[in-house]
Amino acid sequence: SISAHTNQRITTFELEYPRFILAELNTHRAFSRNSASSRAIPIDKMIEQVNTNPAYPIHWGLNQSGMQAKDEQAEVAYCLNAWIEAKNRAIESAKELQELGLHKQIVNRVLEPFQMMKTLVTATDYANFFNLRCHKDAQPEIKQLADLMYQAMQESTPEVLQADEWHTPYVNH
Repeated sequence: SISAHTNQRITTFELEYPRFILAELNTHRAFSRNSASSRAIPIDKMIEQVNTNPAYPIHWGLNQSGMQAKDEQAEVAYCLNAWIEAKNRAIESAKELQELGLHKQIVNRVLEPFQMMKTLVTATDYANFFNLRCHKDAQPEIKQLADLMYQAMQESTPEVLQADEWHTPYVNH
């Protein structure tokens, strides 16, 4: 939405991304956000989500000093298979913990590295986020997310709001 009076834009994104980059998204304090909680999702449903729509790295970077992995492991298929094996072991561990009668707030934590995250993000200023996260040195998964967000924002046409009208992203006026 965009205010007819002030020309201030407010944008809401509905995002789905690998949970392992949630911390990077949460560092941007200018965002108002609400994320799905793994404590609220039943164990069997979480296992199904991880099985049918798992999170994967998109770049299998080799270890080096610093925060960015530049060169990629040549054996990408081997890396992917190792990740899938880790996911399957996590599911087995989650089932074992479930059989012990443990609550989903404990069991689902084992599955989080392989979970896709759903988050609503609303803000009036995305400039810092795009400057940092669309950069070549950003972690590839958050860079991909930021690039898609930037593109969607550029292609969107905000609804013009008059005085006393509200930004309601899920309502067609």
